[in-house]
Amino acid sequence: MKLATLVEHLTVQLGKPLPGPEAQLSLMSVKNLQEYEKRFKELEKGYDIHTARQSSVLILLYEKEGTVFLPLIKRPEYEGVHSGQIAFPGGKVEPDDTDVEATALRETFEEIGVPSDQIIILGKLTPVFIPPSRFWVNVVLGYATNIPDFIPDNHEVAQLIEFPLDHLWKVGNLEERTVTSSPNWKMNAPGYLYQEHFIWGATSMILTELRELIQSNSQATKL
Repeated sequence: MKLATLVEHLTVQLGKPLPGPEAQLSLMSVKNLQEYEKRFKELEKGYDIHTARQSSVLILLYEKEGTVFLPLIKRPEYEGVHSGQIAFPGGKVEPDDTDVEATALRETFEEIGVPSDQIIILGKLTPVFIPPSRFWVNVVLGYATNIPDFIPDNHEVAQLIEFPLDHLWKVGNLEERTVTSSPNWKMNAPGYLYQEHFIWGATSMILTELRELIQSNSQATKL
């Protein structure tokens, strides 16, 4: 599928009910889902997730050499819960941001150098709450009008990964590993394998909802 066809399909699907948390958590085994829900409830006690710190990420689709890609970033190693993880470009909402879309566009420019005037917003997917860092992540979906000229910020991005969308359907791309979701807590998590990268957590949940949204058309997986 070409980007133009995919954009047309997604525009229609975004006008319908989203796949939602059911799709986001569909990769988890029953045991892992129980572990996740237990951890979620532990962190949620006495805490209103709707007053969580607001953030936005951008799924930026673009076409290169006949293939649809999206950029992911590997975070630098640091003293924090998201150290070294694979993520979408994004970050916390700042007071001057007019809305969550503005946050996603600003952060994308700051982290990987793609200006907002080269991006067309299609809509939003289902937000994700990240218990360890207590961020409410708004998921913005858009596409680039040209092949982006990426300029990663060395302080924010250890590596930029051009992820081919068709990899979401490749046989053998899923694996389960033990991961650290906070300094004192580990869990078994499913994720996508791409090259040497293991993509898990909120990023894999968002990718899975995107996959389900595209799969609503039987021809959509022929990217």
